[in-house]
Amino acid sequence: MFSIIMPLYNKASEVGASVNSVLRQTESNFELLIIDDGSTDDSLQIVQNISDPRIRIIHQENAGVSAARNHGIQEAGHEFIAFIDADDLWRQDFLTRIRALIHKFPQAGAYTTAYTFVDGNKQRPAQIHGIQDKPMLITDYFAVAARGDLPLMSSCICIPHRVLRQVGLFPEDQKQGEDQDLWARIGLKYPIAIDPCRSMHYMQAASNRVSVESIPDQELPYSKRLQHQLDNNQIPNDKRTSVADYIAGHLLHVAQLNIRAGRPQLARSLLADRRTRMRPLRWIKWWLLSHLKSANRNTKPKVVHLLNDTDMGGIKSVVDSLSQSTLTKDFDFKFINVNPASWWRKPYNASIVMQHYACNWRTLPGMLMLKLLNPGASILIQEHHYTACFEKSVPSVARFRLMLRLNYWLANRVIAVSKGQGNWLAKAGVISKKRLRIIPQSRKLEPFFKVKAKAAAKQIILGAYGRFDSQKGFDLLLKAISKLPKSKYHLLLAGDGVQKNELQALAKGVEQVTMCGSITDVPAFLERCDLIVIPSRFEPFGLVCLEAKAAGKPVLVTDVDGLPEQAKECGLTIPAEDTQALYQALLSLPVQQLGKWGENGRKMATSAWSSYLGHWHRLLVTESKA
Repeated sequence: MFSIIMPLYNKASEVGASVNSVLRQTESNFELLIIDDGSTDDSLQIVQNISDPRIRIIHQENAGVSAARNHGIQEAGHEFIAFIDADDLWRQDFLTRIRALIHKFPQAGAYTTAYTFVDGNKQRPAQIHGIQDKPMLITDYFAVAARGDLPLMSSCICIPHRVLRQVGLFPEDQKQGEDQDLWARIGLKYPIAIDPCRSMHYMQAASNRVSVESIPDQELPYSKRLQHQLDNNQIPNDKRTSVADYIAGHLLHVAQLNIRAGRPQLARSLLADRRTRMRPLRWIKWWLLSHLKSANRNTKPKVVHLLNDTDMGGIKSVVDSLSQSTLTKDFDFKFINVNPASWWRKPYNASIVMQHYACNWRTLPGMLMLKLLNPGASILIQEHHYTACFEKSVPSVARFRLMLRLNYWLANRVIAVSKGQGNWLAKAGVISKKRLRIIPQSRKLEPFFKVKAKAAAKQIILGAYGRFDSQKGFDLLLKAISKLPKSKYHLLLAGDGVQKNELQALAKGVEQVTMCGSITDVPAFLERCDLIVIPSRFEPFGLVCLEAKAAGKPVLVTDVDGLPEQAKECGLTIPAEDTQALYQALLSLPVQQLGKWGENGRKMATSAWSSYLGHWHRLLVTESKA
């Protein structure tokens, strides 16, 4: 009746007990599929020494827990699929109770029992909101999950195969929260059946617990996906409030974890998200604790970052990287979301106030108030937005430059993110060279350096990703791709945005194109590609280019703003908005030195982050003493 899937990776000290807890079940009608995910310790030998005909061991190269679970689902021979991690334990009656739930609630999308957290000699029963003293149906998964411990856990859940066929499998491009991604998809469509008996022990002290070793520093992908569905009215009306509450609880939980990990400044950036105010008591609690934890850091210069959105794409990733860098040893970072068009500003009691949003005529009053209310602070504008190529699209260059001069005049210094952008700002006369500093953009790149080289194949896999907006030039790329032979080229296009429908229409019927939607694991996406195409119409820096170089991927970029300086010796540069030139460049790829370009790019990216931090450290030291 049951196929039980156990992913296994380096659990030599725990896997024997876990397997035996399955084999001792009073319900004996099952198969146990152990998916060895390339273990390098004695785990595999231990399970091979356990003799039971119900055990089937399946091997795969190390690909992560989601890939292992999905592999097991594909190999499963029964309709009801249960999961247990190789370091957790079942009580003898776990499967018996699951079987009873299946008979009592055939309409459910998942079946589970309560559980106990075990940490050494300490045990804590899971506090599942609204659970009764008898088996029951949870009709709104999010309302329950938002108010206590999760009702579904990866080691005490059973899912019908028919449900998995409808909602999909575990997302293999996510390193954390991949199980909650699946639970949420089930919860949107089905009720959940639960038995209140605590029939699983979740072993918190076990080795390789990702949630213990790697605390998330931002909202996880499953929460972002739910928010996207909320924003696009894709959540049923009866669950909209509970889903929003669930997202707020997730953000507060991540903030809580970071406070306890000694990263209060990062927690405050999460608490600045307006969605967390949906849980006012918890928000107040963690907001106060984040400030108490920072009390011993008051001797550090305070740097306030002003943003107008909690999800500013590449800008947000750069700001997040700074907030988690070695700079926090010498500076106290604070992140505040503001309405750029509002006059409302306040004294921030900071040494430095840095603006990250785009300047325009409506930001002038706010900039003036910022200057007046913070007379002792150095006001910096980091120019993420405007460039020479952008200027070509404005109705009046004179009026545009006047707007920049007035905004920049109120700042102590303007930071350009590339040499190309900085040279244009100086040449345009909107800022003096004395008050202009050029710091080429960067971010933490460790995950990109881990991307493995791709074996050569007959078909060249091109990659492109980012915000679906006219700026990015993806429409030009699709037009060029449609002319290429489908046997030799294929494009993976990932992203989302206002141009989505237009791009999907252009890609329709073009066999050389796969629309990948939004991606959360960019390094995994890059690993699939032979070359990254960046056909932007304007680009102050081009963080995608740096990420591609760190991943060892050659690039093809347009000759705009900050892109050409990045592509030297690691790719091709072509004129902007020239579909024919793009087509010819793509045609030439089979005879280019793609491997050499990739190696060169990775070498150039090696020092990008450390150089970036060095530039910022010197600037912040200077400005904080001004």
